[in-house]
Amino acid sequence: MFWRFGGYANISSIDSILEKPNVSLDELLDESDLIQELKQNNSKLIEFLREESTLQTLLEYVVADKPPHSDKASSTTKDDEPDRSSPISFFKKSASRSRSKSINKSDAGGDAEGDEEDKGEVLRKKYAYVACEVLSSDVWSITEAVLEYQNYLREFWHYVSRPAPLDPLQAGYFTKVNESLLDKKTDEMLAFFKSLDHIVPDMLQHVDCPMIMDLLLKIISLEKAPGGQGIVDWLQTQDLIPVLLSYLGPENSASTQTAAGDFLKAIIT
Repeated sequence: MFWRFGGYANISSIDSILEKPNVSLDELLDESDLIQELKQNNSKLIEFLREESTLQTLLEYVVADKPPHSDKASSTTKDDEPDRSSPISFFKKSASRSRSKSINKSDAGGDAEGDEEDKGEVLRKKYAYVACEVLSSDVWSITEAVLEYQNYLREFWHYVSRPAPLDPLQAGYFTKVNESLLDKKTDEMLAFFKSLDHIVPDMLQHVDCPMIMDLLLKIISLEKAPGGQGIVDWLQTQDLIPVLLSYLGPENSASTQTAAGDFLKAIIT
């Protein structure tokens, strides 16, 4: 009687991918109905997404660096070397394909390399968005798995140690994932946050980045939430206010001074 329900047409593309012996996360991320299937609690999909290696890659994709720009001056000496500048697999793939061109076809190869870099950037943005949506979804088992693998979460938080300025869109994805984790697992996330070395000055170096400051303000606001008591006192021990005040100095740009002043007002009010 299977034909009464549309037969095999009811098998989603997500399920078809998951039936393969070697499931590709990238292939799943390319599917437009991935998030919808996740919202519908596709158990097989959830089991795959909460696997250790999958979660590690999802966290990496959210904060992945831009594809490296080609260096024509050094391409003749490094033509056969693999690109090790990014840990993200789809960057490596595009780089290795472009570097397989003969140096005797440098002009054509340069165009091809530029095309591959453009494709890599499109994929970076797409995968960052979809990975963010997965990690910030309402699927509790995924949230619990992320907190279970705190070593990957710690690498994820290294994002704020990067020099300013941050990509605003990417910073927004980073903030969305962490705000979701903070809402669902307040106790565990605040304990984890406190364990991060140099985290307060690392975040405050991005005082010009509204998304990162929104995340810090979210953390401060948890003082009034169940499981959040004491976070303000802890932040004071990390010199939150003195560091903020230092950004009001004349050696900083006008925009930085304004951003620091606005954040101080937000804390007070």
